[in-house]
Amino acid sequence: MLAPRKKLWSTPVPVIDAASRFLGLTIEDVLYDVGCGDGRVLVHLASTTPCRRFVGIEIDRDRAREAERAVVVARERGDIPPSASVEVRCQNALEADYSDATAAFLYLVPRGLRLIKPVLLAGGGGRPGRVGGSGSPSLRVVTYMAGFSDEECVARERCEVGHQEGAEWPVYLYHLGGSDR
Repeated sequence: MLAPRKKLWSTPVPVIDAASRFLGLTIEDVLYDVGCGDGRVLVHLASTTPCRRFVGIEIDRDRAREAERAVVVARERGDIPPSASVEVRCQNALEADYSDATAAFLYLVPRGLRLIKPVLLAGGGGRPGRVGGSGSPSLRVVTYMAGFSDEECVARERCEVGHQEGAEWPVYLYHLGGSDR
C-alpha cells in the first residue's frame, strides 16, 4: 500500500500552491499525480499553470471516478482550458508507465515513497524512461507530509492547512535521476 486507506485525506490548496511554485510547470511538462484521489491537484494545476498534460493515477475505482467527475465539472465551468489534457487512470501506481513524466506529485506514506521511487526512475513498469538516462533531465517531484529518506530535498516549505488550526505540514521538492541533478 502506497497511501493510508482508513482515512482518505485530500490535499489542501495551500499545499497544491506550494507544489506549483516548486515545480514551475511549463507548457512542455507532463505532470503525474500518483494517488490522485478526488482529483483536486490535477484540476487546480490544470486551471492555474501553463502545463497542458496531466495524468492522475488512482487504484481505488470510486476515487478515480470522483477525480474524473471533478475534471468534467471544472471543464464545464471553464476552469480547465480546452488545450489541457487531464487523464485519470484507475490502476496500480507501481505498474504505471511514467516514461513521459517530467514532474510528479506524491502524497504517500514513507513506505509508498520507497516503493514508487524506483518505478518512477525506471520510467514505470520496468520500461526504460527518460528519467535517469544519460543526458536526460531529472524528474521534479513534490512530496507532501513525508519525504524521501535517501534523497536530499532541493526545497522545503511548511504549509498551514485550514482543517487543522495551528498545524503546518512539510512540502518537499526533489530532483530524481537525470544528468541535471
